[in-house]
Amino acid sequence: MQRADIRGFYINLDRSPERRALMEEGLARCGLGGAITRFSARQGDDRPKGISANELGCFLSHQAIVDSIADDRPTLILEDDIYFPPRFEEYLSIILEKCAGHEWDILFLNKMISFTDMRAVYQMIRKKRAAGDIYSDQFRNFSIEECKGLYISGAGAYLIRPGAAGKVAAILRKTAEDNYPKPVDITYLNAINAGTLKAKFAFPYILGVHSQLESTLKQRAGGDNGPLFNDILNLFVAGGDIDRLRLGAFDAVHDIPFDADAFIASQILYRRLTR
Repeated sequence: MQRADIRGFYINLDRSPERRALMEEGLARCGLGGAITRFSARQGDDRPKGISANELGCFLSHQAIVDSIADDRPTLILEDDIYFPPRFEEYLSIILEKCAGHEWDILFLNKMISFTDMRAVYQMIRKKRAAGDIYSDQFRNFSIEECKGLYISGAGAYLIRPGAAGKVAAILRKTAEDNYPKPVDITYLNAINAGTLKAKFAFPYILGVHSQLESTLKQRAGGDNGPLFNDILNLFVAGGDIDRLRLGAFDAVHDIPFDADAFIASQILYRRLTR
């Protein structure tokens, strides 16, 4: 599988031209401007559903793209808050070469982990240490990892393997027939855990998220914690902006009112995570 084989879409609301401009600039910079086209995001409506209107619009957008895929090429699906590291083009070529030796239907180029799940955070930090300096210009030590047990959510950047689009479409169709009880990424999570969807993720991640952009899914449970989820994701992006994350961490120490219990607990966790 070669980078030249990839076709895809980025999902963008008509009312978000600034995000469209960021995406077009990033895609042009990494040589994918002609391969990845804009998909005008669907809007949620009043049909029966167990999710918010915004989550429904997101689901319908992903579903429409998956339904449109010709199964002969790998398809990249992106949401419009994606950050492209400077060497993304090279990283993508490495990942495509490495994933050839694995069985997968979906390959996530980043994913969320819960900052409340210390076991998962610890596992990811250990993986990061073992990989080496992921911010170095010479870094090439990528791996393809199993999602089961480490994926909790996120559908901002993923590849669908040639031949797998029908399987992914059927999973989404079943959820739609059940009146959309879960968002699209949790639908993927449930299918991964049930063994009906073979999912891998690239590690370290090769795409980040723009933390300064407000989530279009703020209605989602835990939506107010979006910046924290974004920061923990960006911690594991090869070639990412580690200086910004460090500054954010230092600023938080000074800007947030002191809480003795939170401070003591954070130091206990810090000592555990540094082992």
